[in-house]
Amino acid sequence: MATREDCVLKQVSVGLARCSGCGACASLCPEVFAMDPDTEKPRIIKDEVCEDEVRQAMAYCPEDCIELD
Repeated sequence: MATREDCVLKQVSVGLARCSGCGACASLCPEVFAMDPDTEKPRIIKDEVCEDEVRQAMAYCPEDCIELD
């Protein structure tokens, strides 16, 4: 697992089967998530993140489908 000075980088994933496509993750964390206009679901645009970068998106996800590995 890679590291930065201030954190351990983790893989982020989205359980698309559970995702409702609300867009909260892309709104709250646009440096990591973007909405795919074809599927109306998020796509990950930054694979490795610090937990702090996605914590708010994870908290606001109504389907609880954002995970860090």
